[in-house]
Amino acid sequence: MDNSKKTVHSSGPLGMLVRSGQVKRIDIDNDNSFNQAKRSAEFSNDLGSYFRTSTGVVFNENELVSIDPKQCKPWKYANRLEDNMGDMQELIKSIKENGQLQPGLIRSHPKPYSNIKYEVIFGRRRYEACLQLNIPFLAIKKNLYNVEEALVVQETENRARKDISNYSNAMLYKKLFEDRVFKNEKDLSEKMGMSLSKVYDIMAYSKIPTEIVTLIPDIHALSNSLAIKIASVVKESPQLYSNLLRVASQIGKTITSPAKLEANLSNIKENEENKYAIKAKSYKSSFGKKLFTFKINHKGAPCIVIDKTIKNVVHEKLCQYLVKYLEDVCQKREDESVKYI
Repeated sequence: MDNSKKTVHSSGPLGMLVRSGQVKRIDIDNDNSFNQAKRSAEFSNDLGSYFRTSTGVVFNENELVSIDPKQCKPWKYANRLEDNMGDMQELIKSIKENGQLQPGLIRSHPKPYSNIKYEVIFGRRRYEACLQLNIPFLAIKKNLYNVEEALVVQETENRARKDISNYSNAMLYKKLFEDRVFKNEKDLSEKMGMSLSKVYDIMAYSKIPTEIVTLIPDIHALSNSLAIKIASVVKESPQLYSNLLRVASQIGKTITSPAKLEANLSNIKENEENKYAIKAKSYKSSFGKKLFTFKINHKGAPCIVIDKTIKNVVHEKLCQYLVKYLEDVCQKREDESVKYI
């Protein structure tokens, strides 16, 4: 049965929300923000009392409805990813014991199908809990006709709750750019009421390659400063990418700051450079004269450095000696490999 058109009177769920402190009745004569909102088409034809949720969403009592959660689906721009749902069992237990103390927000599905009539704009965790408990989902039903309007309401709710990870938001913003909902970061910041620098900072998460994301223990808990540092390393130092992969499993654990990440990457680089390097060895003549120094550099290549005090070295002749010696070495290795075939 569809109860979406039934008013939820103050003696029922609405009264419960008011008593819990999650919503407050608006004094329409003295609330300036409400009077401004009332002038919009969204409120112009509504009758009944008005309320405001603890996160700032204003609604008419006729907009609070109980919906069969099986008739709902999260909308395509939900910014809570599947792995960012938190402790669902704790929420399910709370709703089962105390009821749903915070309403979600839904709109009519723009393209209803089968049994699906509504889209969940925010309150996805509450919707999922009600779905599992097989109980009605308490929601505010708004006529949000365009994506931008719905996004603003969603952002207002989630900004107040502060339980959506920056990574989830980054993935949402990336999708919005791909779908051309917003042209660029500046367009998004202006229409969503966010600072441009904040948008740029959050988008750093979207620049971390998936290969690294999967290795980080909890990408949703990754600090913004570390995300910015990782994105910077990937962009500016491609040669450090393999080193970043080696330490990714410790990011957020032992590596908790950009400085510690930098130190770890530097240590790996230094160790790699020293892996092949051996202490330089000097060779002298029978009467003690220094002739040359031999070493293997950090790339594993042998190096011979003639002592600078030796003058008039016939380089061509020296190179001929080396050619002859190395040819003998290579020939010997080829002969040995043939012998064992």
